Amino acid sequence: MSPDQTVTNLVFLPGAWKPPAGTVRKVMFRNVAFSRSTLSRITFTDCAFEDCLFLGTKFTEVEFHGCTFLNCNFWKARFKQVYLDPGCITLEHRFKIEAANAGISLFQALLSNFADERQDKFFMATDMCFRRWKRYQLYHDLRRKHLRPCQVCWRWISSITYEGLAGFGYRPLRFFCATLLLFFAVSYLNYQVIGNAVQIGGVEGSHVSFVDAVFYTFSILTVLGFSTVVPVTVAAKLLTVLEALASIGWLGIFTAVLVKRFLR
Repeated sequence: MSPDQTVTNLVFLPGAWKPPAGTVRKVMFRNVAFSRSTLSRITFTDCAFEDCLFLGTKFTEVEFHGCTFLNCNFWKARFKQVYLDPGCITLEHRFKIEAANAGISLFQALLSNFADERQDKFFMATDMCFRRWKRYQLYHDLRRKHLRPCQVCWRWISSITYEGLAGFGYRPLRFFCATLLLFFAVSYLNYQVIGNAVQIGGVEGSHVSFVDAVFYTFSILTVLGFSTVVPVTVAAKLLTVLEALASIGWLGIFTAVLVKRFLR
């Protein structure tokens, strides 16, 4: 295979396949089937794969540099000591509806490879892709009645929320910013609801300032204590207890995100 060559409508027989030089450079593979083949000790550079089949293909000590994959099916493919940027893999929307299991199979296999090779950056990107495709699989589970509609809705909302707030646990800065926004929102709630039901330094005022409400709220939500600001009415005390209990769970999630991102 020479550079700038296009290989189309070709089926490689099952078994080991290796080009004579061990390298393939700038070759376009279109509608090519590598199903049940074994690709070993090959380096692909600046190659493109479109609508190719890698059903049950075994990749061993294979490197892909600057390559792209468009609508390629890697169902039950296996990867060992493989270098492959998951960002170069593109699957059209129809896969999400008709064959989400193909994406799940691909990224699950890549996860194992990147974990063994300690390619943490690729592992992180692949894990996020894997979780997205697990979400797309919910369409199929609902059509086949493997899950009830309420279960699908709950899992979908949970996945969307987890990705949006924390990037599936790999975006701690995003989660920190969301935490600040949430805390300020609760501060405004307290300012409006119990702004006149607290004491500052033992003295009851007509209505606390927004800065005092922020100080009071952050003291509760970070479990630091009330300091000079304390609730005096039953409603204010109950709301304070609920906020403190909720903050324990939220801060626990924040800690889990930090651990997952930096101490995997």
